[in-house]
Amino acid sequence: MNSFDKEYLNLVNDIMSNGVDKKTRSGNVKSVFGRQLRFDLKKGIPILTTKKVFSKGVIHELLWFLNHYKDATGGMNINYLLRNNVHIWDDDAYRWYKEKMDEVFKDVNEKHVTINYFVVMDDDEKGGNGTKYQYWLENEIYRDNVEHLRNLSKEEFVDMCLQNIEVRINTDPLPQKYRFGELGPIYGKQWRSFGFYGIDQIEKIIKTLKKKPNDRRMLCVAYNPDQLDEMALPPCHVMMQFYTRKLTWDERLAEYKKRYGRTDVPITTIKMDSLRVPKYGLSCMWMQRAVDSPIGLPYNILSYSVLTYMIAELVNMVPDELVGSLGDTHIYLNQMDGVREQLTRNGSDIYPQLKITGTHKKIEDFKFDDFEITDYYPDPTIKFPLSVG
Repeated sequence: MNSFDKEYLNLVNDIMSNGVDKKTRSGNVKSVFGRQLRFDLKKGIPILTTKKVFSKGVIHELLWFLNHYKDATGGMNINYLLRNNVHIWDDDAYRWYKEKMDEVFKDVNEKHVTINYFVVMDDDEKGGNGTKYQYWLENEIYRDNVEHLRNLSKEEFVDMCLQNIEVRINTDPLPQKYRFGELGPIYGKQWRSFGFYGIDQIEKIIKTLKKKPNDRRMLCVAYNPDQLDEMALPPCHVMMQFYTRKLTWDERLAEYKKRYGRTDVPITTIKMDSLRVPKYGLSCMWMQRAVDSPIGLPYNILSYSVLTYMIAELVNMVPDELVGSLGDTHIYLNQMDGVREQLTRNGSDIYPQLKITGTHKKIEDFKFDDFEITDYYPDPTIKFPLSVG
């Protein structure tokens, strides 16, 4: 078993041995508070091998955060994920939809409500700019049918999301509208367009790393108290911070040899600089208020690692270390059987590697097909129940 799995399983054992029993909004848990994980990115990409991790979903979700942070409603929508057969946000989006419909019709005389559906066509792939609407009249059964709208099955809901449907509900005194699949201003919206002025925190970090790599203010915050009520789910991973370390001569020389395949050429600092051999290692620490250890945490570890690799490439640094600072770190009681199974496994001694191809000048240039995880030999998938909300 490699050190990535050992680090993670040590935390799981800690929760099992020292956790307190708590009743929470979404289920009963065993929980500890204030833990930290550390992963050496110089060894490889920390994706667990004691169970197979859905890396496709993790990478698509990360690209979704970075590139699809503003749909027609000003928040985020699961349409991109669905089009790529990633369903990790379906349950929360469906729950949020049901809550919104209950709220809309709470004090409304349904007999006096009219409903119109629109197909949303975005000129901008990210959504928002140049949005056009087209009346959707083919399915007459849906028109003015409040009962149908309130009782959509999850499958019908997902189909509406895929079709880019927006519903307008003409209630008194104000009309309501909802775009199927919306989640509100969650992670990506805060990362790329925070607050009234729409601050792009990710871009600011990249610019700072290029100009002032030793700056102590390279933070990105997802937990915006002013917009929590507008979010389907308040952010669990609430903040990230980046840190640089000057590489030693031997580390730079090793990087030179790796990049240019030369071992017999005397090299100087001036020559290394002219060849743009990296001077710094880049580390990331993410902070998380609530940690679903069996399901969410392996995703978070991989996601922040991939993000660190992406930013390191853009600023000509090498990935150095990933640190997780964890608040309420828990296991749901209905996940215990799967956890016990994972603790019996040996995983792989080999460190998986992340290979990124393509040319990237800005964060938006990365595409899913640019990422390849190699040397990954995981044990079988473990199905854990998901507690929503």
